[in-house]
Amino acid sequence: MINKRNILFSAVAISVMLGPACTPARSVDQEANAFGYREVFLPQGLGKNAKELDLNSIDVDWGIWGHNLGRVLPEKHSESVYAKVNESTLKTQFCFSSNRLFDYITQYIDDNYSSADHTRFSIIPNDNDIVCLCMKCVAVGNTEDDASPAVFNMIKKLSERYPNHQFYTSDYRTTKDLPNASLSPNSGVMVSAMPYPFTFSPNPAKDKFLATIDNWGAKTDNILVWDYINNFDDYFTPYPNLGVMQDRLRNYRDHKVSAVFLNGSGSDASSFSNLKTIVLAELLKNPDADWQTILTQKAKELYPVTGETIANFMLAQENYVKTHNVSLPMYEGVAVAENTYLPLDLFINFHDSLLSLREQTQGDERVYIDKLLPKLAMTRLELKRLERNMNGVEPLLESMENLKNMKVTSYNESGWLVESYIKDYRFMLDHYKEMEGKNLLKGEQLKALTPLDPDYSDISILTDGLLGMPSNYHNGHLINTPEKKTDISIPYKPGATKLRVWLSYIPGYKIYLPASVSLNAPGMEKITVNTSYPKDYVGHYPVEFQLPSTITGPLTLSMVKDPEKRSMAIEEIELY
Repeated sequence: MINKRNILFSAVAISVMLGPACTPARSVDQEANAFGYREVFLPQGLGKNAKELDLNSIDVDWGIWGHNLGRVLPEKHSESVYAKVNESTLKTQFCFSSNRLFDYITQYIDDNYSSADHTRFSIIPNDNDIVCLCMKCVAVGNTEDDASPAVFNMIKKLSERYPNHQFYTSDYRTTKDLPNASLSPNSGVMVSAMPYPFTFSPNPAKDKFLATIDNWGAKTDNILVWDYINNFDDYFTPYPNLGVMQDRLRNYRDHKVSAVFLNGSGSDASSFSNLKTIVLAELLKNPDADWQTILTQKAKELYPVTGETIANFMLAQENYVKTHNVSLPMYEGVAVAENTYLPLDLFINFHDSLLSLREQTQGDERVYIDKLLPKLAMTRLELKRLERNMNGVEPLLESMENLKNMKVTSYNESGWLVESYIKDYRFMLDHYKEMEGKNLLKGEQLKALTPLDPDYSDISILTDGLLGMPSNYHNGHLINTPEKKTDISIPYKPGATKLRVWLSYIPGYKIYLPASVSLNAPGMEKITVNTSYPKDYVGHYPVEFQLPSTITGPLTLSMVKDPEKRSMAIEEIELY
């Protein structure tokens, strides 16, 4: 499926380079709280709010974060810092036995941090599978797929030089192997919770993940779990993860995890992020906290008119997830949300209730509701697309327009703009109106002649009259990832003179054009169109065929995937 990411660190978080901290890192009392390091990477968890909530912050507590080791290099630096493989220097990876790399790191620390500070530094290879195989690295134990020996050796030297600072590597790609000896007291490991399923249900993957934690626990007391608290393809649709997160945090505490980083939307707006930050901050202190009461009380305190409605909706969503054994997705659209964690009637009633209560709000509550309603409008618009119902979409689009004045620009991890979403939706709507009564295929049933991607098997979307949207591919696209070609049988309608196929070109989501598109039918010669990638353009790519009047039977559309590309996608097929 196209939207599954094989990642450790969310791009939202690792793209933040933490230069010299403005204030010394804050130590947190390990004895009084479940975790000594506690961070919620949501808007309300950033900056001064983090201090008010007794949370840590990557802006304050880390000197190097994520895959940002390259930032310590001066503009003019020695190439000896880079990996060597088969006598070739590869600048996409580091040599962790390099004396010059060690010197650059120590110079960076000396220039920017007091030796009395308690600052954390991540000493992590770049995000690829390259391992340095120079003589020094091989001598300490590196192999073709394991960089751990050289990385651990570097961390050992740094931790001895700076006993007050902490140095972390990662359980990831080329550094998944445990060290032979225990790590020093001021070094540790980051472990991504990506393999840990987001569900209450028993799962072998959960047991395997917790076993990994225990294995590291035999080597270090400093284990930071990097966990996730958003659907990263959709920050706006309400995402009920508090109950599941409490269950996870209890497991982390019981398995001796010392630090937790909850990766959310960063500084980008996401629904209920303020209330979630407050609740998660308490759960990070005490995973047994009565978060339902905390949520309800805080919602009523902050929002006297709407707080009870908001809390009741959030709790109802949470209860649905638990009672239905739902597994929360991290990269999906509203179609999956509706079938997992967003009961349709519950959401629509909630949205309608907020709309009716808005006029009673004032002050900060009015500001909050006026920022929340446009986000919920996007969810409602996506539900309209699923229903193939364009009635009443204009007020929802107008509501989303208001986000521009609130400095809410993007709605997912990939950085797609709210402005692009609105533009795509209006284009789709205008085309829908333009083709009404003209498209002879609208509502007709097509037949797939080749296997469809199991995750995108609803072929009816190709004749619903609605184009897909480049800025939100989950809904309205028939995507083919595993198959080499896609063949579709299309009923022919006498009198039709053109067939138009709407394809998508969205390289940011690894969706490319087919190498060729062909049309064949009884009574006509086969027509083949070779596609070409447009320059400086992402979006719809229509291919049009002229139909001869000699056709006597159904049409066969054939699309051959570009062998070097991952996926191809069809939005709509029109006959007119």
